[in-house]
Parts: sequence; C-alpha cells; structure tokens
Amino acid sequence: MKNPYVDILYHPTGRIIQKRKLYELDMKKVIENAVKEKVALEINSFPDRLDLRDEYIRMAVDAGAKLVINTDSHHKDHLKYIKFGIGQARRGWAESKNIINSLELADLKKQLNKNK
Repeated sequence: MKNPYVDILYHPTGRIIQKRKLYELDMKKVIENAVKEKVALEINSFPDRLDLRDEYIRMAVDAGAKLVINTDSHHKDHLKYIKFGIGQARRGWAESKNIINSLELADLKKQLNKNK
C-alpha cells in the first residue's frame, strides 16, 4: 500500500466462498495501513467473493478507512451484483461518505490522485 500508484486494495482477504478461505493476515493492521496510506479497501460484490466481510467493513469504517464497492464484472450481466456489495456495506455500517465511488466526481478524482 506504500506504492504511490496503489489507490485501492482489491480482494483484501482473497476469499472465494466455499472454495478458498481468507488469507491469514492481521486485518486490523491491514486497515490501519490503508488509513495511513490513504488506500481504499474493496468491497467485492461478486456472489462467490463478497470480500470484505461485514465485520471487516465495520472495523474499516470505525478506523476511518475508505471503501469502494466493485462488481468484479467479467460480463455485462455481472453489473447487477452491485446490490450484494451494497448489502455488505450496509451490514458493516458503511455510509455513502465511507464509499469513494459514491463521491462527486471531483472528490473521487482527488481521492484517486492523492499521491500523484
């Protein structure tokens, strides 16, 4: 996350539901570093992932981390999965102010160009 070209950490825990467990990592440290380095954490909406889990979203919100909701679309029909990411965000108590891709365009550009 210290790389100046990293704005978002995708697949933070690497899970694939019923196929691959979460990476063994200290999520509290990941979140702390995301806040420190101003890197958003992905909430992946794809039904097989739903990564981040709601408890980690809550930890991120409480720590002041920014999040992004992504459909992980590999086909146009996958765009509908956004509803699952929004559901995950709500279960984790995230609000629109915590989600960078709900910002106004100018504010989103500032967030994504923080180190450039």
